[in-house]
Amino acid sequence: MKKRAELLRRLEELGPTLRRRIGDSEPHESFLNRFGGVTLHQFGALRHLVRRGPLTMHELAALMNISPSSATQLVDRLVQHGLVDRVADPADRRVHRVAVSSVATEVVRDFEREKSRRLAKLFASLTEDELAVVVSIAERIAGADAAGTPTLNGTGSAHR
Repeated sequence: MKKRAELLRRLEELGPTLRRRIGDSEPHESFLNRFGGVTLHQFGALRHLVRRGPLTMHELAALMNISPSSATQLVDRLVQHGLVDRVADPADRRVHRVAVSSVATEVVRDFEREKSRRLAKLFASLTEDELAVVVSIAERIAGADAAGTPTLNGTGSAHR
C-alpha cells in the first residue's frame, strides 16, 4: 500500500503540469477573450451545438446535465453575444431550436483543431501502444463514479 500511496502522491503533483501541458486553460481563456466574457459553461454549449447541430432547449439541457431553465438563461446570454439564434423547427413550427452562428462555429472549430494539435504534440514521444494504454486508463478513470467505482458502459458491462 505504501507504493500505491506514493504513486498517487506523484500523480497529484503532476496534475497542474499535465493540465498546463495539455493546454486546458490557455486556449479556453483565449476563446473567452475573443467574445468578451463568454463563460466555460457557455463554451460547452457552443461545442455541443457545433457537433450536433441545432438542438431544442431540452436536448441542450440534457446534454449539459442542467435544468431547462438554466439552459434558457445560458442561451439568452449566447443570443446577446450574437453566438446563437433561436430558430423555428422546420418539422414543427411550435418547437424552437438553438442554432450556432457561423462566427461561433469557426471559432469553436479552430479551438478544437488547436486542442488536437496540442494533444498530438504532447503525446508525440509515445508509441501507439503506449498511447493506447494512456487512453485505456483515461477511459477507465472517466467511466468511474465519484467513489472510483467503474460504471456500466453502453454495452451494459463494467469497464475493466
